[in-house]
Amino acid sequence: MTVLSGSVIAQIIAVAVLPALTRLYDAEAFGRYQIYVSILNVAVIFVAFRYELAILSARPGPILENLLKLTFRLCMLTSIIAFFVSGTVDLWMPGVASSLKGVLFFLPAAMAIAGIYQMLSYLPIRERDYRLSARSKISQSVGFSVGALGCAVLSFVGVGLVLADTFGRVVGSISILLGSGKLWRTLISPASFPVMKITAIRFQKFGFLTFPGALLSALSAAIVPFAFFALFDLTVAGQYALVERFILMPVGIIAMAISQVFTGEFSTLYRSDKRSLNRAFRRSLLYLLAVGLLPTILGMLLSAKVVPLIFGTDWALAGKLCAIGFPIAYMRFVAIAVTMTLVVVDRQSLQFTWELSRFVFTLCVFGWVWWVEPGSPATVMVWYGLATAVSYALHLAFCDRATRAVSLQAEMSERVMA
Repeated sequence: MTVLSGSVIAQIIAVAVLPALTRLYDAEAFGRYQIYVSILNVAVIFVAFRYELAILSARPGPILENLLKLTFRLCMLTSIIAFFVSGTVDLWMPGVASSLKGVLFFLPAAMAIAGIYQMLSYLPIRERDYRLSARSKISQSVGFSVGALGCAVLSFVGVGLVLADTFGRVVGSISILLGSGKLWRTLISPASFPVMKITAIRFQKFGFLTFPGALLSALSAAIVPFAFFALFDLTVAGQYALVERFILMPVGIIAMAISQVFTGEFSTLYRSDKRSLNRAFRRSLLYLLAVGLLPTILGMLLSAKVVPLIFGTDWALAGKLCAIGFPIAYMRFVAIAVTMTLVVVDRQSLQFTWELSRFVFTLCVFGWVWWVEPGSPATVMVWYGLATAVSYALHLAFCDRATRAVSLQAEMSERVMA
């Protein structure tokens, strides 16, 4: 409840400022921002190659300190490489850079900042300092809101939302560092190459097993805004961006907050009482389905009228897309909250199989949509909903089967011992 309250407050702040932002920024600016976020979400997977996940299980002391140093240095190194890559793109394909109006210029620095914030966010969860985790989420939301409003006033409308996103992550990172003692000294303290190499090898399974799946997941999510951009234009992509900011992203962040606690508690249960895993998973699943049902129904019925009323008449299309987006948010809320189940029970290969299947299936669905040439963005949204429902239903089935197998194996082992 502590982590959830922080995420809810953070999203209330983000949603509360949206009516002002939709009047200060046009749909094209939102579309550009959504494309930027989609690129960043893919790029940030490369920042530390998922080594930050190992923070949850690393032993305290030198092992954890070396892992933090390694992850921090990977964030800096990959952002420098990204700087040269973006420069090459700007030199060889100037049309792409100009169409995004400076977005690529901020991407390398944004990668480092996003990677560091992502790394730091696992520390409060590791220490079960859920209040610090909640404060960091609120700080990030406040930072983004203040930054977006400030950039609009300063006439940086073209990339104002991009700058605000980066500023929010900086504020969130500072919040965690201030609450973690002298952690910053550990991050910048010297580290020899042999020690970093040994640390990378020690936790290589996080890179080899979880990195590909995370990359496929980010690519699957990036398909949608790029599809709206390619099938229609940047303005329609901006209308979809409001759906992301108003529904999908807040629900996803709240689900991630639940997931962080679920992962911590589920990991403890996996170490202490494997027999109860499947029962705990199913109970959590039922709770999540029950909690999200009523808001989903209300959102489907009211969005088309409420969204233009709140954000302005220019966002009528976003209202129609929101009505279709609520069932998508419902499925994402339930599935994201338990998304680490297969990783916890050491079924990383099954998790990767699902990620690969999801990516290929989503790509095929949108390839079909491109082929049939849909007449309206609402049609694209419906197909997106169908792809989401099938993909996440399959993941939940995998999770249930895996936890059931672990529980049955634990029961059989105890009977043999008895």
